[in-house]
Amino acid sequence: MRKLFASLALAIITFALPPRAFSAQCPLGNATLHGAYVVFGTGTIVGVGPVTVVGVHTWDGQGNTVATYTASVNGNVFPGITVTGTYSVNPDCTGSNAESDGSHYNFVVLPNGTSATWIRTDAGTVVSGTETRLSR
Repeated sequence: MRKLFASLALAIITFALPPRAFSAQCPLGNATLHGAYVVFGTGTIVGVGPVTVVGVHTWDGQGNTVATYTASVNGNVFPGITVTGTYSVNPDCTGSNAESDGSHYNFVVLPNGTSATWIRTDAGTVVSGTETRLSR
C-alpha cells in the first residue's frame, strides 16, 4: 500500500510541474562559431555504402566556412577534399550550413561555441557527426 501511495504521489508531482523548455542562447549568432574545429562524421549514402569523414572545418564567425577533410566512401579513400560554404546560427543555438559541393546540414552548437553536433539533411544520406574547436 505504501508503494502504491508513493508511486501515485510521485506521478502527481511529476505531472503537476510545468515542463522546462530547452533555452540555450547564442546571442552572438554566427560569431558563436569561429576558428578551426576537428570535424568527424559517419553514416551511409543510400545506394553507395558507408561513409566516414575526418578533417578540419574553419568557421570565420561571419557566416563563411572552409572544410578540408579525408573521406572514406564504401571503402574508397579520398584525401584532401576542400569545400567552402555559408552558415547561419539562430538565437536558440540551432543552425544550418550549405557547402559548395551541394551538401546541406543542420546543427546545434554549444552557447560558448566549443562544439557542435550536426546532421546532413540531403535526401539519400544518413550522415551525422560532431565538431570540436581546436583554435580561435
